[in-house]
Amino acid sequence: MRYYIDTYGCQMNVHDSEIIAGILEADGFLPAEAPEGSDVVLLVSCAVREHAETRVLGRTAQLGGISRKGSRHRPVLVLCGCVAQEHGGGLLDRFPDLDLVVGPDCYLQLPGLIRGSARTSMVEFRREDYEGVMPVRRDFPRAFVTIMRGCDNFCTYCIVPYVRGRERSRRADSVVSEVRDLSERGYREITLLGQNVNSYKDGETSFPVLLERVSEAAGDTWIRFVTSHPKDLVDDTVSVMAAHGNICRQLHLPLQSGSDAVLGRMRRGYTAAQYLEKIEALREAMPGIVLSTDMIAGFPGETEEDFSMTVDMMERIRYDYAFLFRYSERSGTAACGMDGSVPGEERLRRLGVLQDIQRRITLERSRDLIGRTVRVLVTGPARREGQQAARTGGNRMVVLQDTEFPPGSVVEVRIARADGWTHFGEPVEDR
Repeated sequence: MRYYIDTYGCQMNVHDSEIIAGILEADGFLPAEAPEGSDVVLLVSCAVREHAETRVLGRTAQLGGISRKGSRHRPVLVLCGCVAQEHGGGLLDRFPDLDLVVGPDCYLQLPGLIRGSARTSMVEFRREDYEGVMPVRRDFPRAFVTIMRGCDNFCTYCIVPYVRGRERSRRADSVVSEVRDLSERGYREITLLGQNVNSYKDGETSFPVLLERVSEAAGDTWIRFVTSHPKDLVDDTVSVMAAHGNICRQLHLPLQSGSDAVLGRMRRGYTAAQYLEKIEALREAMPGIVLSTDMIAGFPGETEEDFSMTVDMMERIRYDYAFLFRYSERSGTAACGMDGSVPGEERLRRLGVLQDIQRRITLERSRDLIGRTVRVLVTGPARREGQQAARTGGNRMVVLQDTEFPPGSVVEVRIARADGWTHFGEPVEDR
């Protein structure tokens, strides 16, 4: 049987797709290049934002229609991931061409479910960590390694604990062994994944200890990690980052709001001042570190004064880039029923203000690199013919023109120009 996977959402979903592929191929399935040429189509879904959920449900309806019109046989249609966990069997009633609904802890059951004849939903929480599954990775020279799954924070706007379950950490020895194996196989960048990597805990092994062990096992391979919760970012993590050259000088640290009142309603567990202290510690330990964040505009009860505090924080911190969102209600979260709803048009206006600020700051910080020589990892072809894509240690995108470096090459380049987050470099020497 041939399978096709369509993935939506975060890096965790991308890696879950690799895990699903590993489970299917271990059972004899083969990959297909398109839905029309497959026996089973799997959609790996994201429910964090309303827009992401709408997209995958639209795609579910579309694939049902395509299979009826264009195929000699109708592929088995499977909805996996967070949207599956959120809505469960009710999706089978909404989408008559949908065959299976499978939550993030039930992927090991996929081969049997696909070969079965029943339309069914399987969304139980099983505290599964998929240790022992060999993911099918198709993004050489970069790889993801999940170190923990689930979340215990229950931020009032976030649906993740309800669709991913409670926190559970993989064994440290297993993580280190996987990293060492990937490095020996030539992977040059490994990203440690978790809903909140900072709260990783395997017995006495905390995240800073794991990070140090991973760094030592990785050799020359670059190490990144996402996502970090500010309240759990400790000094030891900063010290380990600063002490090991293969840990990238880059951190994604979601702020969400610059107002203490809003942070309190979000149940984030830190103040704006405490967050600033962590930013200052990072920059003191690692001058030039690339910082990014998440921000939400128009959270319930956010006043114009609250919003101005967020603007002030963005101007003060000057992130290299940011993921910016208008608040969207997620059914089942505490914020969904909060008083003080901000009108939709005002949420969009505030989002636009944040986008304009970040666009300007990103361009300014990117242009600061023009004329500088930086080390980049070549990842493969870029979108345009004759170009290659590369990444700096700070995760900045660099485009190389008329080069033919093998993916995985580490190259010194001089930045010639910058257009927002995209930079254009000229090779100086190959390493």
